[in-house]
Amino acid sequence: MNWEIISMWAAVTMYAASAVLFVVGLAFSRPRLVMLATWLALAGLMPHAVGIGIRWVRVGHGPYLGFYEVVSSYAFMAVAGFALLVWRRKNLAAAGVVLMPVAFITLGAAMFTPKAELEITGTLASWWLNLHVVFAKLSYGAFIVAFALAAVYLFRDRASGMLSEVLAKLPSQVTLDDLQSRFVGVGFVFLGIMIVTGAIWADQAWGRYWGWDPIETWSLVSWVVYALYLHARLTLGWRGRRSAWFALFALPVVLFALIGVPLVYSSIHGAYLIGY
Repeated sequence: MNWEIISMWAAVTMYAASAVLFVVGLAFSRPRLVMLATWLALAGLMPHAVGIGIRWVRVGHGPYLGFYEVVSSYAFMAVAGFALLVWRRKNLAAAGVVLMPVAFITLGAAMFTPKAELEITGTLASWWLNLHVVFAKLSYGAFIVAFALAAVYLFRDRASGMLSEVLAKLPSQVTLDDLQSRFVGVGFVFLGIMIVTGAIWADQAWGRYWGWDPIETWSLVSWVVYALYLHARLTLGWRGRRSAWFALFALPVVLFALIGVPLVYSSIHGAYLIGY
């Protein structure tokens, strides 16, 4: 019996149920359903962690290689970031209406991809690889949470009637705006560290720090996009809707760098990310 796959599908099921309950709970003004959805999301982290852990022990490395491992781990980091958000501010649970469908679709899609067990060769094995991967997951997790907060901000800005009454229980728009920028700031710093540690690792593995490989280039593009967000906010004074729309449209750039580039371009990273 493959406990890894069973655990992963248990996580997919919990995330799916959580996403449905968030939507229904907010649409029909049922706070108890929203609370249940939150607990289901947090509970889903347990089998998800078990599935990642089982594979980690079996293949001998963390979720670094192959689409299945990488995307699954990013879904985990996004839900973990949501858990941290709710732990600090319980009245932000409604952000799960955006984040949990993303986590469910992401992990569900990963489950239907090849699950080849790739080995880390001697030239790739490095402590810098571990640092590179950790900061990549932290940065992308922070950007996904910022995306969810921006979406909730914009949605509530236009909401009316019963739904408006439900969303009124969230923190103020000013607080949502501030939290969104804080998560972007954290993700920006971690993404920068990811790029630097990746360059050091690349020098050890391939004998050069930077080669304008497509994934390297698009990682830099992602960093510049969020640098522009912070510049617009801190220098030009962008707040509110403009800031939220910027955070909303910035995430697809990151997702393309992570998922789209290996599919579109021939990349030295591609074989290790896609896994086939």
